[in-house]
Amino acid sequence: MKHFHNERGSALMAAFWMLVVLLLAGLASSYITSTELSLAGNERVSAELFYLAEAAIAQTKKYLDGMGIQFEGTGAARTAPRMVYEEEPIGAPGGVSGFFTAYVDPKNNQTGKPTKYLAITVRAWITNNPMVKVIQERVGQENFARFAYFTDEETMVSGTEVWFRTGDILRGPVHSNSQFNINGDPIFIKEVTTIAPDVNYGGPSNPDFREGITFSVNRIELPTDTDKIRAKAFEPEGLFFSGNADLTLAFDPVTLFASVDVDQGAGGVVYQIPDNGVLYVDGDVTIWGTLSGQLTVACSGDIYIVNDLLYTTDPRVDPESTDLLGLIADGNIIMADTAANLDAGDETVMAVMMALGTSFTAQNYSAGTPRGYLRIIGGVIQARRGPVGTFNPSTLMLVTGYDKDYVWDSRLADNPPPSFPTTGKVLTLAWREMDPSHDISSDVF
Repeated sequence: MKHFHNERGSALMAAFWMLVVLLLAGLASSYITSTELSLAGNERVSAELFYLAEAAIAQTKKYLDGMGIQFEGTGAARTAPRMVYEEEPIGAPGGVSGFFTAYVDPKNNQTGKPTKYLAITVRAWITNNPMVKVIQERVGQENFARFAYFTDEETMVSGTEVWFRTGDILRGPVHSNSQFNINGDPIFIKEVTTIAPDVNYGGPSNPDFREGITFSVNRIELPTDTDKIRAKAFEPEGLFFSGNADLTLAFDPVTLFASVDVDQGAGGVVYQIPDNGVLYVDGDVTIWGTLSGQLTVACSGDIYIVNDLLYTTDPRVDPESTDLLGLIADGNIIMADTAANLDAGDETVMAVMMALGTSFTAQNYSAGTPRGYLRIIGGVIQARRGPVGTFNPSTLMLVTGYDKDYVWDSRLADNPPPSFPTTGKVLTLAWREMDPSHDISSDVF
C-alpha cells in the first residue's frame, strides 16, 4: 500500500509541475506577443515619421526653390543655422500627419556671399507620441550659369527659324524649351537636351552630338524679370544707378585695384567692385573692359557690348581663375556696331549672359561683310534665339556678321557669378539620419 501512495504522489507532483511549465510558457508567449506587437507598433511609427521627415525635406526644398537666387552665407561666426519652419503641420502618404521644424545652414561663413551648398535639417514628430525622426540633407542649387547655351524659343519674334550650321561649335551643356533647327554639321561637345521630340533639319545634316541628345525632357522656366537682382543692388554692399550708364571695367596691376567706371553723361565716376558683386542699372547699359573679381551687371533695358570683355586671368589658360562676370538684361544683350566690333579681328566676350526680354544678338547682323569669330567664354541664356550673322544655305558659308565659337567655362558648373538666377531645382548631394536627441539648431553637415 505504501508503494501505491508514493506512485500517486509522484503523479500529482508531475501534473503540478506540468501546469507550472504550461503557465510559464503561456506567460512567455503572451510577453513575446506583446513585445512583438510593441516592436511592430514602433516600426510602424518609425516608418510614418520617416515619411513625415521626407515630406518636410521636400517642403523646405520647395521654399528654397522659390528664392530664385543663390544661397548666401550668414556670417563668419555661423552661430546658428536659419530656422525656416517651426512646429509646422505636415502630412505624408498614407494619411499620416504630424509636425516638423526645419533649419537651413549655408555652407559659407561670409555674410551675403554666394554659397554652393546648404544643409537642411528637419525634426518630425506625431502628436502624443514620444518618438521623433531627424533627417539631414546636403543640397545644392542648379544655376542657369551651368549652360553654355539655353533658349526658350529657337525662333525670332517674327517666327523666323534660326539655325545651327556647319562651323558652329558649342563646348558646354545645351538646352532648349523649343525645337532645334540644324543645317549642316555643327558640333556639340557636351550633353544636349530639348523638350521637343526631334530636330528640324533644313537640309543634309550630320550634327555631332558628342555626349548625345535627349528629347522630350521637362521644361525649365526662365525668370520673368531682374527684380531679385535689383533688390540685391539696393543692399549696402551693392551698387544701383538710375538712368542709362556706360560701364568700363578695369584692373590696375600695380595697386591691384579692381574698378568699374560709371558714366551717366556727366563724366565717369570710378567705383570699387561692389562687395556683394551686384551692380544694377535702371535703364540701358554699354559695357567693355577687363574684370578682376566677381561681378553681375543687370539692367531694366538692353545691354550693349561695345568692345572685348575680358578677365584679368583667362580661365582657358589658368583654370584656377576667380574672375567671373554675369550680364542680365530685362531686354536684349547686343554686340554693338562700334568700330572696335566691326574691325576684321575676332571679338571675345568672357561672361555668362542672360537676355530675358528677347535675345543675345548682333546689331545689324545681316549687313556688311563677315566680321570673324565671336568667341564667348561662358554662356548664352536667352528667351528667343538671336542671330549674330547670316550664311548661304547652299554653301553654308558665312555671309554677314559673326561665326560662332562658344566656349563653355567649366567653372560655371558649380561656381556662378554673384546672385545669378537659379533654375528652381534644388539637388540632393548627400543624406543621413541623425540621433533624435541632437540639437538641430546648431548642427552643420
